[in-house]
Amino acid sequence: MESYKLLAFVHVAAVVVGLGTTFAFPFLQAAAERSGVAATRFMYEAARRVENIVILPATIIIFVMGLGLIFDDNLPYKDDFPAWLMIAIPWYVATGLVWWFVQRKFADRALNTLRGVPDNAPLPSAYFEFGKKVQMVGGILGVSIIGILFLMVWKPGQ
Repeated sequence: MESYKLLAFVHVAAVVVGLGTTFAFPFLQAAAERSGVAATRFMYEAARRVENIVILPATIIIFVMGLGLIFDDNLPYKDDFPAWLMIAIPWYVATGLVWWFVQRKFADRALNTLRGVPDNAPLPSAYFEFGKKVQMVGGILGVSIIGILFLMVWKPGQ
């Protein structure tokens, strides 16, 4: 029972710390864009740092601890794998892949449009194409996190 409690605690703590952080990004982006180039550039650089030192490790911990919970003897999932978990796991992996390969690419491109632009200049028109994509994909990722959380807590059919 102790291993289950430890796995569950670390799993949930990583979700709260790692994925909870991401819900602030759209608000930070909007505030930064209203403040201009310097703030927007700083926001993207800071977000990347948070992704690298908080979010990426948390996503790995979430996955590893989740696997540990599946195979823990206190849960029946290794013998009777529920449908909600068969949906949640691939959805989680897909969400992570979209974040890593799509969202980060759009954020890099948005940031690159700001490089070399004077701090007090208006946001360049090239920025808005990628800034909007960051917002759109971020929204999809946020809805995905909430959907996966719903499955994990509600456990439909169980």
